[in-house]
Amino acid sequence: MIGHRIHEFSGTARQVGLAMGRALGPRLGQNVSRYLRMRPPRPGAIDAERLHREALPWLRTLPARFQEEMEGLAEGADLPIERLAEWSYVECCIAEGCSGLAIRLGGETWVARNNDMFVPDAWGYVSIRALAGRIPTLSFGLEGDVFTTTGLNRERLWLHHQAIPCPDGPRPGRLHLPSFVVLTDLLETCSTLKQVEARLGEVDRDDGMLLFAVEGLSGEFAVLECASSSHLRRSGEGRFLVATNHAAGPGWPAPGGDSLARQERLSALAEALYARGTFAALPRDLIAILADPGVERRGPDMPTVYANACCPRSGETWFTFGGYPAASRGAWARLDWPF
Repeated sequence: MIGHRIHEFSGTARQVGLAMGRALGPRLGQNVSRYLRMRPPRPGAIDAERLHREALPWLRTLPARFQEEMEGLAEGADLPIERLAEWSYVECCIAEGCSGLAIRLGGETWVARNNDMFVPDAWGYVSIRALAGRIPTLSFGLEGDVFTTTGLNRERLWLHHQAIPCPDGPRPGRLHLPSFVVLTDLLETCSTLKQVEARLGEVDRDDGMLLFAVEGLSGEFAVLECASSSHLRRSGEGRFLVATNHAAGPGWPAPGGDSLARQERLSALAEALYARGTFAALPRDLIAILADPGVERRGPDMPTVYANACCPRSGETWFTFGGYPAASRGAWARLDWPF
């Protein structure tokens, strides 16, 4: 049964946070402490002293909508707001995992992704939010997390992002936010790729991201290579797009780690799938691609902690509710369309 891994709330941001905190109770505090304890230090990561010093001031720089949900979450779970701020702020560091694919087959656009991260058994949860004045969303990640790097909204817009080294920094005097905050806000405010790109021009990012975007109603899809202060659009031209953790445009840092090898393998598998033109075998073929040993990360260092396959137009959405490496050994299940 997967019901205990799906949480659904509606109301104001504070009401949603309060309801989530009450539903999770002491478990949230236990999960936060365990995640912060087990998340290994990384180059560019935030150390414990800096985390304690900077997390709450950082939270107070975020848009009110996120502060209010975090405050409600803290109150509902009887946790210090500082602790929840640390839980989110710790992700403001360099990471190099994740693989993504968007492909057009049989007149439908599908998207698939592996999310590679730390503490693998902490992942595999779904949050459904209907916030007052915002587009309802379906998001994937940690239990109780206010932010997401993967989601779909009622307008059938799919967004997920993958970390990349950033060649620049935010412009002085400009609004700037971490990529996971930007993506969460985009899901709640945008219906189209055009709106996503317009919003990216309004807010700078603290870090680089490859943003996969699929406009479900039209089938249009793109990967947006986002630096802090600019972005470049890569379009699929009716075929497919793949990406791991480096950008293809000029002026970006060279691929690091296993990013290039994963992308080359992902591209070869996507090319073979597109050439076959099979549609009836979806999403099984996409899951097989994500589970390929050249794509899925299986070692102790940032393994694949959850995976998705989705057709945004139809709403058919598959997700791994626990289990890792997630693509090959996770508990795949189909979600009912909630909107």
